[in-house]
Amino acid sequence: MIRAVLFDLDDTLMPDEAAANEALVATAGLAKQWHNIPPGDLKDSVRRVARRIWNAHPVVAPYKGNFDVSSWSALSARFEGADDEMRQLREWAPNYRLEVWSEALAENGIADPLLADTLSCVYMAERRARYQPYPDALPLLRDLARTFRLGLVTNGPCDLQCDKVEQAGLKDCFAAVVISREVGVMKPEPRIFTIALARLGAAASDSVFVGDTPKTDIVGAHAAGMKVVWLNRDNCPQESGIVPDAEIRELPELRPALERLR
Repeated sequence: MIRAVLFDLDDTLMPDEAAANEALVATAGLAKQWHNIPPGDLKDSVRRVARRIWNAHPVVAPYKGNFDVSSWSALSARFEGADDEMRQLREWAPNYRLEVWSEALAENGIADPLLADTLSCVYMAERRARYQPYPDALPLLRDLARTFRLGLVTNGPCDLQCDKVEQAGLKDCFAAVVISREVGVMKPEPRIFTIALARLGAAASDSVFVGDTPKTDIVGAHAAGMKVVWLNRDNCPQESGIVPDAEIRELPELRPALERLR
């Protein structure tokens, strides 16, 4: 019997990458007013520059692309936390943001330190304005909460993920919320899932995880002994050797999938 259902957050219950791109385009609209830069061009430059600078930082580089904070998330995170990695990133973050926007403007032929500083601040506000769930997320969670214990397991910095959950109105839906930077372990390591299960008082054999990323969500939850439902909105092919217990295209398909798994 299934007693608990646990969810990923970003691009499962609320848009992340698409929302970040929307915020970048909205922010770049200000640069267009000042210097007539096409917003799409500046957005692409910011994404490219941010990835390069972020992945080269001494804290991030050893993870070889598997750090639990993305380059675009780092443009708006406060990096709260007592661990040394968060302290170093918190101290570096203002310079990182200014460097990203300055170099992105330079790629488009603009040298304007004041604009770069302004854009770095505007983007943070634009991104936070988009901490909204998918339209079908809250109705589903409220429905499932009548039957199952619900939990959330997400990679990322505590301040950023907590802000998302709070502003999106998701907090009260979950009996347990586990964030990688809070517990010091990230998906796909099975221990982050077992921590969440312990907080829910649920056994892995009686629990299902729902997520959109095969290499972290399916692999990690299976390693923890859970069944997994893959939310595959884009109808991507299955990755070799990574097979979910069920696959859905949209969240309203989850309850029927859970009934089949039972």
